[in-house]
Amino acid sequence: MDSILYDLEFAKNDQRLANVFPKEQETFYTGFVNSIGADGVILNTYDDTGQADGAVYIQFDAIDNVEFDSPDLDNMLETIQIAENDQLFTVTDQIPVFVSTSDLIKQVVEAAYKNKQFLVLTRSDLEHYQEGAVTAIHENDFEMHLVDKFNLTHEITTTFKYTEAEIVEFSGRELAVETATWPKIAQQQPESRLTLTDAKGFYAVLKNAEQKQELITINDETKSPNFFVGTVNAVNETEVLCNLVDMAGQFGGYSLIRLDAIASITLQSDYMQVMKAFIGYQKKNQTFVQPVLNEERLFDATDDLMMALLKQTETFSRVLSIALLSSAREMGYVTDVTADTFRFHVIDPDLYVDQTGVEIAIEEVDELSFDFLNAVLIENHLRDKGLL
Repeated sequence: MDSILYDLEFAKNDQRLANVFPKEQETFYTGFVNSIGADGVILNTYDDTGQADGAVYIQFDAIDNVEFDSPDLDNMLETIQIAENDQLFTVTDQIPVFVSTSDLIKQVVEAAYKNKQFLVLTRSDLEHYQEGAVTAIHENDFEMHLVDKFNLTHEITTTFKYTEAEIVEFSGRELAVETATWPKIAQQQPESRLTLTDAKGFYAVLKNAEQKQELITINDETKSPNFFVGTVNAVNETEVLCNLVDMAGQFGGYSLIRLDAIASITLQSDYMQVMKAFIGYQKKNQTFVQPVLNEERLFDATDDLMMALLKQTETFSRVLSIALLSSAREMGYVTDVTADTFRFHVIDPDLYVDQTGVEIAIEEVDELSFDFLNAVLIENHLRDKGLL
């Protein structure tokens, strides 16, 4: 504990970007130390695109280790600078000033209660995170009205002791949209889920969705539980190209998916109702499309879309993400496109570029995603360094 506290104090005093790794979970938080109290630490956090994304309280006992000097953090500092230079839409104005001499968790909960903001709470003895609004605060505990974006009928009120709140996220992009839209969402009737699993009908369903520009969810057969939410841009008998939206309701780039890699298509669900509200909020506030992205591209479904996109990304040295039947998704760029193969150069999380690349058969590619925010920012980063 002494070493963790020392590292946090050093990162705060030296204004160092830090990674904080909680115990017993794979995710970690990157940000600048806002406050250190007797009970824990608050970080002003950033997502992997370099956008300021709210803050998180982490109880000292929940911290495994702290890192403030690494290649990953050096790259993240550059990514943050790129995001700032590109004037991306961020949520930064709702993080209050905290008093280090008082318990931080109480201040976080009290601020959320006062401002009616949604929180995400994680506790080691709970399998899933808890999400919702604080409805009452007491001396030793507080009450939360919990919601479920995937099941609008699943609403409960529960009580947490302050000491049980190990990790609490607040004021982030998705939480800000959720706070603003949930009063409207709560008035809607829960939607009966309509999911199609018969592959023979996928093309007709997708073609109809394209014509009506209806929001759909595509569940990926090979990479479950991954799913895509968006509208159909172009579709033929073998491929569909979608305009995606991310979890905060913003435009999330394009994804080409082979129809034979699709497990199911959902046409209506509670989650899609929530996403429609999020999208409506973003469009109303003119924050649906980040300044560096373009949601107005049109594609010709009569083409071999996979080949057309591979040739285009090779010509312009574009960064994209691919998913193969035999492996996880990888970020990178392509060269040496032929009728049957291409060479793929992986860009790892530390932005190391595999200059040699590996040859991949086009028929092995299930999904190809491009023009999403992380890909565009990485591309700009590598161009600035002369690596692309």
